[in-house]
Amino acid sequence: MARLFFTLYIGMIGAIFALFFTIDLVAKRMAYDLEARDVEQTLGGYIELFQEIHVLAGSDAMFAAMQRTAKINNQLLSEVTDIKLLESKSIRNLPKPGIFHESLDPNDDEVIYFRLNVNDKVYQITPDQSAEIWRVAEMLSLAFLGGFFLITALALGIWIYLLHNKLKKLERSAIRIADGDFSARAPTTFKHRVGGLNRAFNLMAERVEQLIASHKRLTNAVAHELRTPIFRLRCQLELLEHGIDVAEHNRFVNGMDEDLTELDQMVDELLSYARMERSGGDVLVLKSHELNQWLLERHEGLERNCRKSLMLKTAKPVVIEYDERLILRALTNLIRNADKFAQQRIELSINQQAGFAVICVEDDGVGIPEADRERVFEPFERVDNARTRESGGHGLGLSIVREIVAQHEGYIQISESSLGGARIEVYLPLMLPQP
Repeated sequence: MARLFFTLYIGMIGAIFALFFTIDLVAKRMAYDLEARDVEQTLGGYIELFQEIHVLAGSDAMFAAMQRTAKINNQLLSEVTDIKLLESKSIRNLPKPGIFHESLDPNDDEVIYFRLNVNDKVYQITPDQSAEIWRVAEMLSLAFLGGFFLITALALGIWIYLLHNKLKKLERSAIRIADGDFSARAPTTFKHRVGGLNRAFNLMAERVEQLIASHKRLTNAVAHELRTPIFRLRCQLELLEHGIDVAEHNRFVNGMDEDLTELDQMVDELLSYARMERSGGDVLVLKSHELNQWLLERHEGLERNCRKSLMLKTAKPVVIEYDERLILRALTNLIRNADKFAQQRIELSINQQAGFAVICVEDDGVGIPEADRERVFEPFERVDNARTRESGGHGLGLSIVREIVAQHEGYIQISESSLGGARIEVYLPLMLPQP
């Protein structure tokens, strides 16, 4: 923090001085003519007075009056005797009377040169550095400068200290997460907040906690799902080691083939789900489609894989942008899920609601209890009773559907169907008209 303090302090002081220097430079350029004119007018009045004194009282009285006037104004008046200055073009061209307001010597402060019409002398006026007013002004200037440095350092130090405390709290939360406490959160009260950093940190921590918990659940579920077919394979292999007839041998071999097929399907679904869950998922290949026509063209293929009747209800044309491959995968999973639990028929329909195209899949099965409608989208989750493991599948179908719909910035709702079973609605945003 000390390094940050000195870096900010030096940078701030440099920036402020650069600003002051620029303002002073611009102000001098803009206001110099006005200031010079004011000085010349004031001094011009004095010159007229001095010349009148010379006429009335002589040169000694005039010079004495000039000295008193300069002293009153905390200035020094003297005659220019430097040959080099007297031979300069500015002095030689100085009229009688005339005023020249500029320093001709780089080592001097600002000097005012003037000439009277009563003699050939050139006089100069400079600030009297020994005067009390200039000493006070210098002291005030030094005090102001010192106070400025001190107050700036104090204000910056307090700000750095408060920022350091806020960042330390964030650091402690980060260390707790690194140590495995994924419930750690950064404080979000005003005195502990660092802009939007605390909120962003907590969102990240929440996401990490959810991912870790999800991966733990997924690991446990995968281990549980793999145990059953592996156990069956081991049992059938042990039975094959004993002498059995051909019919039993073939039955066990077929069973092993089915178990291997189940394992292969499970691995394929796991890979699909992992790809969908990954941040960003697949790269969407979005194209504009009229949804009714697109489903009509694929109705026969979808129905071919169903054991129950699949009815398609079309509506007025609905144009949306979506990834054809992924939406077909989601629709296939929904229909396959409905086919497992339907009694006789499945209905697929399309409609529009509040800026969304709605794809609805309904069945006449036993439905999904309201308490389980969110849980069924979790990996390897199944509903008890009618929707059991014997129905087939691995509990990943609806999880994959949810990920696909989320990639399309849509959402899913489950409700009770008028057919008696489950009604799953997929909401996809309508394609906005091009300007």
